[in-house]
Amino acid sequence: MARNYRYYLKSKSLNDMSNFHQSLKHWYDKSKLALKGRKSKKKELLKRLYLLEYSEANPDFSINLVNVCGIYNIAGGNPDSKDSYYTGLLHIDLINNQIEASWLIEGEHHQTGYGFVFNNTLVIHFNYLADDELFNGIVAYHFITPEIVIGKWTEEVAIENAFEMGRKLSPDELGEPYPEDIFSAN
Repeated sequence: MARNYRYYLKSKSLNDMSNFHQSLKHWYDKSKLALKGRKSKKKELLKRLYLLEYSEANPDFSINLVNVCGIYNIAGGNPDSKDSYYTGLLHIDLINNQIEASWLIEGEHHQTGYGFVFNNTLVIHFNYLADDELFNGIVAYHFITPEIVIGKWTEEVAIENAFEMGRKLSPDELGEPYPEDIFSAN
């Protein structure tokens, strides 16, 4: 009986690792698709390639209202056209114990939303104005690691779902000191 249990644990662990690597590869492939042909995004693709090659699964990792906050570089695809992709920034903040999100897509389109965290997934209801019409949607971001996010979204007028792949920006990319640097200075 003990031998069978050890075998079960080993095969479960290998399966979890396989799922992790498949999710990571999916994240990178979709990112590559959305970033293809954008010369200004070559550095971003290299950063994502680095994460693909060096990220490790951590079964103890979980997101919460605090560690989910930050700024994410996003690359996604629209549901209305097979070759319609976008890039932008997603800012997630905790205000009055509520997750608030704001997107800046292609440097000019603003969207806002609010949401919650559940099982390493951040769910956000969003809306935006386009041509004086208000559009609503929902996005679910699954966190593979603290830095890597796979999103799936839809809106009320969409026929199918779309994707959004994110990478959390590090403090040095934002020009901020690491928290460890602040504490070590005291």
